[in-house]
Amino acid sequence: MESLILGIDPGSTIGYAVLDLDGKLVKLDSLRNSDLNKTVSKINGLGKVVAVGTDVSPVPKFVDKFASNFGAKIIEPKNDLQLRYKKKLTKEYLKDKNIKVKNKHELDALAAALVAFKHYQPLFNKINNHLNQINKEYLNKEIKNTVLRKEIPIKRAIDES
Repeated sequence: MESLILGIDPGSTIGYAVLDLDGKLVKLDSLRNSDLNKTVSKINGLGKVVAVGTDVSPVPKFVDKFASNFGAKIIEPKNDLQLRYKKKLTKEYLKDKNIKVKNKHELDALAAALVAFKHYQPLFNKINNHLNQINKEYLNKEIKNTVLRKEIPIKRAIDES
């Protein structure tokens, strides 16, 4: 099952954005009048959520419960993300993609997912560089999955693969 990074915007309309560990958008959607269980079941079939991003600090209770439901880490900003920053970040990400953000909730969720992805990007770059050096680029997803899920060093993840 593929590891995923989730951005979530709780409220009466819940926005969520799901990225794979290469930063590719898997799903962007919003649910009106949903609850924790319905939202979890919508996302559950997509893969294993290993990190949940939020666009506000402190972390909302819904996001906290959601992350614990998946056993995922929470990535929160030091301060609330400003709307201007969220628009810039998402516009840049979507510029070459034929994807429409339908509402504010999806925008917030996508921004949260992108911030969480950027949090892990240095680690992912290290993994990519390490695999390139040993000509094992084909292990990219597997090693990223293993390092994030088991929280083990890159070399050990490669040795165990």
